[in-house]
Amino acid sequence: MSADRSKHTAHLLIFLTVLIDLIGFGILIPILQPFAVQFGATDQQAMWLMGIYSLMQFFFSPVLGRISDRVGRRPVIIASLLGSMLGYLIIAQAANPVLSMGGKLSLFLLFFARVVTGICGASFSTAQAYLADITAPEKRAGVMGMIGAAFGLGFVLGPVIGGLTSSTRFGPSLPFYIAAAMSLANAVFCMTSLPETLPPDRRGTPRAHASIRETMRRMSHTHFPAVLVSNFLVIMAFSIMTATFVIWAGRALGYSQRGIGLLFGFVGMIAILIQGGLIRRIARNGNERRLALAGAVAMTLSLALLPWGVALPALLGIMGLLSTGNSLATPTLNTLASRCGTVQNQGETMGAMSGAGSLGRFFGPFIGGWVMKLAPGRYEWAFWLAAAIMAVAAVAIARIRPAPPEDRPPTGPTP
Repeated sequence: MSADRSKHTAHLLIFLTVLIDLIGFGILIPILQPFAVQFGATDQQAMWLMGIYSLMQFFFSPVLGRISDRVGRRPVIIASLLGSMLGYLIIAQAANPVLSMGGKLSLFLLFFARVVTGICGASFSTAQAYLADITAPEKRAGVMGMIGAAFGLGFVLGPVIGGLTSSTRFGPSLPFYIAAAMSLANAVFCMTSLPETLPPDRRGTPRAHASIRETMRRMSHTHFPAVLVSNFLVIMAFSIMTATFVIWAGRALGYSQRGIGLLFGFVGMIAILIQGGLIRRIARNGNERRLALAGAVAMTLSLALLPWGVALPALLGIMGLLSTGNSLATPTLNTLASRCGTVQNQGETMGAMSGAGSLGRFFGPFIGGWVMKLAPGRYEWAFWLAAAIMAVAAVAIARIRPAPPEDRPPTGPTP
């Protein structure tokens, strides 16, 4: 009973850690692009500002994952949260006429801050490795769904907070100060309450290289490369939609930042329901690939239909289908990946998955911005391109041939 209680406590602690971090990230979704435009950024530059965060995650997720394999998960998570706090504070200074020299340095500060927060945001894979450390392989779909639920709740609370606080009398920097305060509170919380899950005798040895290509080469005997590619395609297509949606909903449909924040909150609520509870009940008997495939098909259909979601009921229905598909695909792909790793390289494995996803989030806004530059006002082109990429992802998932659930002993306390 003591081991079981300890495991559930650790699950709760990492859930709260990820939740607070993602609320801070979610605050920026409806306001970062308009915030950048007011300092002279073009639509394309504003979308690049979204993408540069994920480019940094691509480079640093494998690095931080491998560092966590060597020094433990806890110090990596704490250091990353403190770095995120610094990044949010820098973004807030873009609106400070003194520090930004009357706005002349504002864009530079924004891009620099996104680089900092992107590097620190790469610790998300460390949180996934943390859960894999203490969860038996056959139970990982449920706990990966818990991470997804934290992401969904962050999507509910973060955009709503950002949308509601961006137009107050305290100025446009208030949401970023809130995000910084949440990151600091999260770091203090981890320092005092989050236990280490990887004791020194179970840690891996340092390696000279930390790259996704090297990880794929070492794990080429498993289904990991196919899962990695599928994850990249799913997230890239979803990111094209996310970056395009903010501009489309604001300009073509006339939604305010508050309204866009509430729409993303609706998406997050569905993610909470599915990833926070339903996925635990339906992901069993090695059916993760089928669930991931169903999710990719649902997202393909919803992305193709999104340009016709002009009326609010239709828009909510399409976004609901999109969120359902994403909530099925994301945790199951991460579960398939986690089963390819061992206790000594779980951080590296999930770091590579997070890095591939970050690369998709980097290319998504860039592709969306490129399409809008080629065809101004034709937002449907970006959505249809995202649907085509998601269809390719569905084909890639269908070709995954995972091994049966592992027979080896669990890597941590068992239920």
